Amino acid sequence: MSTERDMLEIIPTHIRALKGYVPGKTIDEVVLTYKPSRISKLASNENRWGFAPGVPKAVGKAMQVANNYPSALANNLRAKLAAKLSCEQEQLVIGAGSESLLGLFCRTFFGPEDEIITVSATFVGLNIQAHIHQIPVVQIPLKSDYRFDIGAIAASINERTRAVYIANPNNPTGTIITKEELGMLMRYLPEEVILILDEAYFEFARENPLYPDSLPIVNQKNTAAHPNTLILRTFSKAYGLASFRVGYALGPAQLIKTLWKTKNTFEPSGISEAAAISALEDDHFLTKSILQTRKARQDLEAFLAHHDIPHVPSSANFVMLLAPDETQALHITESLLRLGIIVRQLSPFGIPNGIRITVGLEEEMEHLKQALKSSWSTS
Repeated sequence: MSTERDMLEIIPTHIRALKGYVPGKTIDEVVLTYKPSRISKLASNENRWGFAPGVPKAVGKAMQVANNYPSALANNLRAKLAAKLSCEQEQLVIGAGSESLLGLFCRTFFGPEDEIITVSATFVGLNIQAHIHQIPVVQIPLKSDYRFDIGAIAASINERTRAVYIANPNNPTGTIITKEELGMLMRYLPEEVILILDEAYFEFARENPLYPDSLPIVNQKNTAAHPNTLILRTFSKAYGLASFRVGYALGPAQLIKTLWKTKNTFEPSGISEAAAISALEDDHFLTKSILQTRKARQDLEAFLAHHDIPHVPSSANFVMLLAPDETQALHITESLLRLGIIVRQLSPFGIPNGIRITVGLEEEMEHLKQALKSSWSTS
């Protein structure tokens, strides 16, 4: 009979050593453990205003043919996106969210002999997918203001560098790299190095005059742009479709064509594609969602400043608070959980004293403020 140790030996060493993603607590978990009188779920950067009203009807229609496989190429969604983004369908690949697409990049373009450069605190999905494929990740420390150090990133590029990963805005800090910084980075990058721009929160940031418009970079006629750029975007945040798991990558047609060779077949589902198409067609909901997010974020940041709670100005749908140290961050997070506020302590992201809070509905923000007044003052 095989022992547990025998079974472990069949698992590759690098997988055994992998620290998997640690999800935030669910509502059910918090209710079971703490039994608070009310819950405000502000840990996962979801859209607290829901999703476009036409989504349920589109999903219901797709459910009628759920016994059939969906389009392997997600052609309907790609056509809608291509028209929206003024690009060619051949420049788009659809996947089950940004993390799935990052895994696709890793298994398609990189190997153990390569390196990916990013920063010390960014979306953990990149590190997990790279580790699964045994791709070394070089992590450059953030600057003191929690922004990317573009000069240090550029100085770290060497003959093994195959990609530079930039989350813009960055998760979990909410900071951006500017038009000027992106231009500087592209000037430093050799043509053979892929620039991955993860723009999961770009809808919330594009109002910022310093935020770069990345679409011209992948315009095949723009010879001044970096030739090997891949842009990642998602329907999970501003569009409110987190549970449907739909994201897309936009880039040069030749790179995208290669990705189709290694992509999981029939991903995303036909139901998810229908939801994304319906959401994409509703500009009114998207605009309203962005405006409400901006108002809630500005209001929260004003509250934090008034109560002298350290935080980092954000261009996303969340704000990162800064406790004195990790112990205090864990204590504050636990105190908030007991009061029914679910937030994200950031040790898994590389910022032990950080606490990330999603902005949301007025009643959720009021719940949070009252809880912060007591939790922060006792930390």
